[in-house]
Amino acid sequence: MIEKYLGILFLSLLCLGCSEDDEVVNETLLGSWELVDYYDQATDETTNPPSGSDTIRITFEETDFQGSTGRNTFFGDYTSELNDLSFVSFAGTEIAESEWGTLFFQTIASTYDSDSELFTMKFSLENNMLIIEYNQSRFMRFRAIR
Repeated sequence: MIEKYLGILFLSLLCLGCSEDDEVVNETLLGSWELVDYYDQATDETTNPPSGSDTIRITFEETDFQGSTGRNTFFGDYTSELNDLSFVSFAGTEIAESEWGTLFFQTIASTYDSDSELFTMKFSLENNMLIIEYNQSRFMRFRAIR
């Protein structure tokens, strides 16, 4: 009889330890996004794409992503947990890039953590916007194009 209660207690604790947050965040991250601007919260400055610049898009699937800057394509694998986003790998083509595309690639490169060998960022989702914090108080803002 006590084994039955211990089994129920164990299953209850196991269910409490499970979190659906990771799955929900990952599911809402899934889809295509277009880079709208950069925002520096400390200075309240917004950097918009230069006139006539190429559109930068990224599409997140279950464990991988791909995108383009208009001149180059990029791709890799990622993980997300709660509000952490890590690019496990990041690669792409290397044709002469536009100013907007260069800023994007430099921003991603600035997030590389040599200890973990990952590109690490924080992210949030608000009103069909994906907001990626790449440096303290500095954000890339993407609009959903699902």
